[in-house]
Amino acid sequence: MPFDPFSPDDIVKTCCKLESGLNLSVEGLRACTRGAMMPPLFCSPEEIKKGVVTKEFIIEKRKEYIRMLNDESSQIDCKSCLMVEQKRYGDIDFSRLGHVDLQHYSFCNLRCTYCAYTRDEMHFSVQYDALAVLRLFSPNDVEWNAHVDFAGGEPSLLENLEEYLEFFRTRRIRVLMFTNAVLFSQAIYDGLADGSIYWVITSLDAGTPSTFKALRGKDKYLQVIENLSRYAVAGSKGKGMLAVKYIFCESNRGDDDIAGFAYAMLALRPQKVWLTFDFAPMYMRQSGYDYSRQIEAYAKLFLLLKKHGIEAFHYYKEAIATVSREGRDIMDRLLSAIDGQSSTTPFDVSDLIFRDFRNGEPPVEIEPDRFSINPLKLITNNGSSRQLSVEGKRVLLVPACPLTQKILSDPEFQSADWIGFVDRNPIQQGKQIEGRTIYSYEAISSMKPDIILVAPPEKHRLDILDAIARNAPAGITIAEIAG
Repeated sequence: MPFDPFSPDDIVKTCCKLESGLNLSVEGLRACTRGAMMPPLFCSPEEIKKGVVTKEFIIEKRKEYIRMLNDESSQIDCKSCLMVEQKRYGDIDFSRLGHVDLQHYSFCNLRCTYCAYTRDEMHFSVQYDALAVLRLFSPNDVEWNAHVDFAGGEPSLLENLEEYLEFFRTRRIRVLMFTNAVLFSQAIYDGLADGSIYWVITSLDAGTPSTFKALRGKDKYLQVIENLSRYAVAGSKGKGMLAVKYIFCESNRGDDDIAGFAYAMLALRPQKVWLTFDFAPMYMRQSGYDYSRQIEAYAKLFLLLKKHGIEAFHYYKEAIATVSREGRDIMDRLLSAIDGQSSTTPFDVSDLIFRDFRNGEPPVEIEPDRFSINPLKLITNNGSSRQLSVEGKRVLLVPACPLTQKILSDPEFQSADWIGFVDRNPIQQGKQIEGRTIYSYEAISSMKPDIILVAPPEKHRLDILDAIARNAPAGITIAEIAG
């Protein structure tokens, strides 16, 4: 066993992905991939097939990469990742299963021009038994917030897709399914409808059939639109969600595609629309690549959707801007472009808002008070502030996420009578975080909370506030964490 240079009380640089992540790629096994950055491989597909991978092997590799991250002389991409944090070494558990990237195959029924697999002619069949690796971890090893990205080739082509979905369902691991939707999958539809698949994500990337064919290699635009309509129905059942994504490239930034995509989304009504950029220039280390024209087109599409009632999510902000300084700079430029164009775009004109026919009721709009920590204060909507006392109060946290977990353990909140957490996803409901149960929104009223503290991810904020407004009893304090 390698020498461990750290004592339990040492404060070390670390990352949740290095501690509990698994990236099962066509190249082999590693901890994670974050855009253009990735740690070294644990081992190759050939070594996996020879049986070298055990749970103990994975634990030792995780420890090795923490040593590399803290060694000034080592070379590892993680050193430039913005997700790196500091932690007491004795508090790290290397035996857990958290974020999983399932990419042990890359075969696909499209040939997208921006795809690395297409560019490098790497459309490979299944390289090894990824389920055998995942089964090294017992249900008790699974982190409460574990999730898997089905993000290799096209998952609907996997012969044993249902076996994978059943494994994640029984381990209560949330599934994010990245599919091109060329083939309709009943298993994907059913998982989306019952919430065992939390997200289905499809990159449409075009507003016209001709651009879709040129960009993605096949004339399947209308077929994909039909399948997305089916998945949108499944997502409207209130468990899982469909997100349709637009990746801006050189070839799809024209007005015809911007208008076509926007009005297709108004017709389909997916639960979310995500906008982002082509990562290839960053992945290929093309320093100085000019994103100006994509930024201009992105801002135009974002505002066109917003004008008609769809608030698109900045996927780039979550995927790249959180780990890369270059990504953060591009995101800042984008937000500035949106601000610049918004001065000429009409909003809040009721006749321009298209009703969401997938949902029977209009959203309930609330603007909660805000709360700050250190010191603990309540900031009301009229701008006044006062000390927020939680002593003896029955408090709920919404949603179940790492930020609300931190709030639970903050010293300022120790006098509260914590009820637990609330989350939409049925895979999460019934789990516990530090001994506190995760409940459904429908259970809020029966738990008789005095205070609901909300720390919503940006892409879910409006949905979370709507669900609270529908289910919270009148007269209780609802406060959102101050940004």
